Amino acid sequence: MNTEIQRQELPQRLPALRSPKKASRDLTGRVFGELTVLSRAEAKGKNRGIRWLCQCSCGAEYETLGTHLTTGKRTNCGGKAHPKNYPITDITGETFGSLTALEPTKQRDAKGFVIWKCLCECGKEAYVSYNDLRYANVKSCGCSKKAHDQKLHGYLTHMDGTSLEMLQSKKLPADNTTGYRGVYHIRGKYVAKIVFQGKAYYLGNFSRIEAAAEARKEAEELLFDGSAEFYRRWKAKADGDPAWAEENPIRIHVTNDKQRGLQVEYEPGI
Repeated sequence: MNTEIQRQELPQRLPALRSPKKASRDLTGRVFGELTVLSRAEAKGKNRGIRWLCQCSCGAEYETLGTHLTTGKRTNCGGKAHPKNYPITDITGETFGSLTALEPTKQRDAKGFVIWKCLCECGKEAYVSYNDLRYANVKSCGCSKKAHDQKLHGYLTHMDGTSLEMLQSKKLPADNTTGYRGVYHIRGKYVAKIVFQGKAYYLGNFSRIEAAAEARKEAEELLFDGSAEFYRRWKAKADGDPAWAEENPIRIHVTNDKQRGLQVEYEPGI
């Protein structure tokens, strides 16, 4: 008897046990970045999320999930006219060197990262992308670089894009493994090169490290020692004739070819 009663009452209880279906929020007409929502779209595949048909500022129609719109994950159609959009990562209050992130802006950089409004320790505001803050090592509004350049200019003698003090330095780089500046062990050979005015000049590869070191030494004498000597002669004349010095700055021209090897020419003629 009890079993029969349970069977009769079960269908009447089912509607009360079901959760009422929540009405979805209508996004029609709303604008999310470059996307304007036109209408609700049909569901696709197994994804039960609600999709919306949008029109991008470039003219293309695009379908996406409503959650992607409302969270900022999608703000354009992703076509060639638009960079990739990365979701906003909250870094409010985080400090990167002298910069403190205040708030995100509506702008993005060329890669799709959000531009953040930041406050520098010097008191100036700066607008820097999340990518530059987190990965590109941007640490100030630019004031740190200016201070560094002013300090550098105070104790280094610059000569046509290179520093006289740097040329005369004999300190080995931290990553040097051969014990000779400009000599590298690559695939069983010793390669010699020299860097001058930001450009690397190949001096040859050798089976013996001593030969590579000698080639590097000869290049140093030609470029480094030669440039230092020319600067001393130029400065001696410049001190006595500042007007001439202003009209005749130092110019150094370096060439390197297989026939003549490393060659250097200086201007002005002294």
